[in-house]
Amino acid sequence: MKKYHLSLLLIAFAFASSALAQSLFVPTRGSAAVAVIDPLTDQVLTQIPVGNYPIRLAMTPNRLKAFVSNGNDGTISVLDTVARTNTATIPVGSSPGESAITPDGARLFVVHQRGVNRTCPVDVIDTATNQVITTVFIPGHWDKDILFTPDGRSAYIANFSAGEVDVMDTTTYQVTTIPTGAGSRRLCISPAGDRVYVANNKARSVSAIDTATQQLIATIPVGQGPEGLGVAPNDEELWVTNQGDQTVSVIDTTTLTVIATIHTGDHPQRVVFTPNGAQAFVENGYADTVSVIDTASRTVIATLPTGHNPFEMLITPNGRKLYVANASDTTLTVIDIPSLTVSDTIANVGVHPFEVVVGP
Repeated sequence: MKKYHLSLLLIAFAFASSALAQSLFVPTRGSAAVAVIDPLTDQVLTQIPVGNYPIRLAMTPNRLKAFVSNGNDGTISVLDTVARTNTATIPVGSSPGESAITPDGARLFVVHQRGVNRTCPVDVIDTATNQVITTVFIPGHWDKDILFTPDGRSAYIANFSAGEVDVMDTTTYQVTTIPTGAGSRRLCISPAGDRVYVANNKARSVSAIDTATQQLIATIPVGQGPEGLGVAPNDEELWVTNQGDQTVSVIDTTTLTVIATIHTGDHPQRVVFTPNGAQAFVENGYADTVSVIDTASRTVIATLPTGHNPFEMLITPNGRKLYVANASDTTLTVIDIPSLTVSDTIANVGVHPFEVVVGP
């Protein structure tokens, strides 16, 4: 009888573990495919064919559907993330890039890295029907990033070519322009949703925007070529990677001043925090390394090797693994966070893996 109960417990545990397991989706630009990876085994499960040069992937809140921006053929591929199949292709503008799905999961907004006649399209797609609802044109010819406020009422767009942030009302599609700095490139939003920060890549600055008033609060000088942004989980600090001078600027979110500068490696690109905020990880794209930083002392405590040109990172929801997409080879580097060691290199992911997104 005891053996019977033990067997039931083992089966239940195995089922629960399986239910909690989440796959990883990785667009690979040079392979026209999205790789699906099992994070329990760190093995490639399958590769889903998509369009040419898949550069970004957005997942619905329930993670049952994904939309892939195919940068070189002007389309969006629609994936069934459970069946792991490509179910539809949506024609859009000429160079789809970053995209984001509204918090309610109803609409996908796609920005473009190439404009027409001094304007750049933002395509709005119904995620249920896969139909383009409308296309809104904003000034300039190169948009780099997009995010929503938590209530879904506003979309913030980093307008690289115009040196501004464009705020779109998601009900009326009216656009408000906020001048920031040259080369507005990456965005992040505070945990409370009350501020949006933008890295002005050509202006050596970061701008802070109040989301309630849609007004510029401050523009903070940082290092050369600011690119990646990350707000610490406690919302007290904003970290900014400076690609041109191999540093990270730490900004106090109360005073909006730089309180520390941390030297990392060549061409730092992204920064992510562990869920408890104790450590930050910074990719060094030209050094093929990741710097591990103790956030309390603001010192580099480890430098870990990666593949060629680490570009995007993902920390698993349980905070135990860091996945690094090596954008100039065919691998993902897996870092065990508790031991701060490289635990695996996943080979044959596809040519030029670009980012890592958690799926079902």
